[in-house]
Amino acid sequence: MTFPRDLPNLGGSADTARFRRDLLVAGHNGRMFTETIGRPLLRAQQAAQTYRAAAEFTELNRRGAPNRRWLRVQSLLCHRRARIAADEAALATEHKQQTQATAWAALADRYATAARHLARPVLRRTTAITNLRAAAAALDTLTHSIPEHAAASLSGIALFNVDNGRQALHAARHGDGPVLKHVNTVEVELLLFASHAQGQNETGYHVAAQAIRALDRARKTAPEDHAEDMEPQALAVAFELTEQALNAAEATTAPTP
Repeated sequence: MTFPRDLPNLGGSADTARFRRDLLVAGHNGRMFTETIGRPLLRAQQAAQTYRAAAEFTELNRRGAPNRRWLRVQSLLCHRRARIAADEAALATEHKQQTQATAWAALADRYATAARHLARPVLRRTTAITNLRAAAAALDTLTHSIPEHAAASLSGIALFNVDNGRQALHAARHGDGPVLKHVNTVEVELLLFASHAQGQNETGYHVAAQAIRALDRARKTAPEDHAEDMEPQALAVAFELTEQALNAAEATTAPTP
């Protein structure tokens, strides 16, 4: 197969990352965003497990073992995830969040490596097994190649940016620019905080979840083709809950005395 030329040298784009975040948030109630951006290490671990299981199925010659088309699709999927990680690394660099940028760059490199393994020609069953195990190993090395604090951040901690959320909230409240864009930006930060808080800070998680639902309800009050015309009361409620959630997020990231 012909593989994308940019695979060996992933150069991320902060603008693309911002556009993708807005696209994933709008109209999906946050689920698509959380799946794609919010828990990247978990996604990588799940992919590695899938490739190991596929290698086992192929080795045992079981029905349902992956064919060439499945391998090609998985290769393209890993390439896409490498691009997403590279874009997130560029965005983190722009925000001067170097730890996050380093971790995202490592993730991009591992996905790119997995994509190359899965893209190799498969002439024999043993070759497919080797390629699948190599792809799984590439993703497994993430926990070793990313420093412990950075690995934690890619599981949810510190991916959110409270200052960015507060700036967007202030702009939305005062009508400084497109309100919908600011609402989407706020929701991105709350979704990232919720991804971190779930399972370890249940109060923060529920506050963030309430705010996310309120923002989604406010967005849905706008008439069709007039996305900016959301009901003021719905927005006011959503903004109040958002402020509470941002306070919870700030308390989470505050340095310990």
